[in-house]
Amino acid sequence: MTDGTGEALAAALRIVSSARCVSSGLLLAVSGGPDSLALLLAARTGRADLPPLAVATIDHGLRPESAAEAEAVGALCAALGLSHRRLVWRGPEGAGGNLAALAREARYDLLAREARRCSADAVVTAHHFDDQLETHLLARARGVALQEAAGMRVWRDLQPGLVLLRPFLSLRKSALVDLVAGEGVQAADDPGNRDPRSARARLRLALAAGEHDEAALADVLRAADRHRMTRDEALAERLRALAVSGTLRTGESGQIELADASALSPTLLSRCLTAAGGAAVTPPTRAVLRLAEALAARRRFTATLNGCRVERQGDRLLFLREYGREGIAPMSTEGPDVTFDHRFDIRPPAEAGRAMRIVAWGSLGRGNLRDRTLPVALDESDRPIACHPALAPKLPSCAPLVLRGRVGWRLWADLPGSAPFM
Repeated sequence: MTDGTGEALAAALRIVSSARCVSSGLLLAVSGGPDSLALLLAARTGRADLPPLAVATIDHGLRPESAAEAEAVGALCAALGLSHRRLVWRGPEGAGGNLAALAREARYDLLAREARRCSADAVVTAHHFDDQLETHLLARARGVALQEAAGMRVWRDLQPGLVLLRPFLSLRKSALVDLVAGEGVQAADDPGNRDPRSARARLRLALAAGEHDEAALADVLRAADRHRMTRDEALAERLRALAVSGTLRTGESGQIELADASALSPTLLSRCLTAAGGAAVTPPTRAVLRLAEALAARRRFTATLNGCRVERQGDRLLFLREYGREGIAPMSTEGPDVTFDHRFDIRPPAEAGRAMRIVAWGSLGRGNLRDRTLPVALDESDRPIACHPALAPKLPSCAPLVLRGRVGWRLWADLPGSAPFM
């Protein structure tokens, strides 16, 4: 291909391979729009030099046409000799919430499950330069500092052993549209992308009307990305030194211990809060800076932020999940494994196969500061039948949950090199 898509895909794989192992397979996320169809065509052309390919389409059910669009992608994949699966999102549980955000989170969860099923170690999406501009400008509108608004990464850690790869971030949407049209492939059209009720859609229209200096924005994005890379490399080096020396440790209950409070930087503090607190996103930068100042000024101090309780006792810092006023959301046990509170990957043992849901021990009115945030599997009568190993002395009749902590992985997420702790 001479359009640059094949070269961009190969370049992205080289970049991610310097930090993570991506060899078992690629799962292409293809909606049927022109961007993702361009990704599909690029992978088709270069498949001889790529890991094994599979394709998935998320059917959110948000538009009447979504099922037919997924079927059209499946038909195209069959013609290209590629496996395809339609993944259906049943919608959010309960009312309220940001539907777009819920749909996005569900999309990545479904893609991650499918990637595990087909043994892929990378999910590949077709986000492009226009998306990058929109993401940057939306971040700036929220008050994010210029150097922090670097946009999307070419790759990021999605789950342990699974990365999200975005090879087209340097390519314009118009080039992808032209490629697909030139191949004679009919792309789906989502009118929601032009709905002015959406902030992103309004920004998209403003960019199309030339209301922003895109060349200047591109320079800002490149500078911010260089700043982020430098910061990531420094943080990785610092984290590795702290872990190797035993100064920073993660515990089986999801806690983080830092034996030298003077080693805490705002960047490291943000990661510790997010990882131990089970948060989906990092806390606001200003709040992190205020907390860092308070922790540095006092040798005895306790505070909570972003779902995390942090305690300073002399030189020692301890980060624990905060149970909170509303508690921790329960999880259904649908599927072979579940992720509880962004902190534990759980696969119930065979004897707990009748488990209906997994909850925090505190939801049953039990547990101390640490224990009440730990997972327990309940049967249909809400009787505990399996628990986190740390709860075994209190629940001797329960089977142990087969689990793996994510806190160490989240501390290292998106950083270069292999993690010194997991």
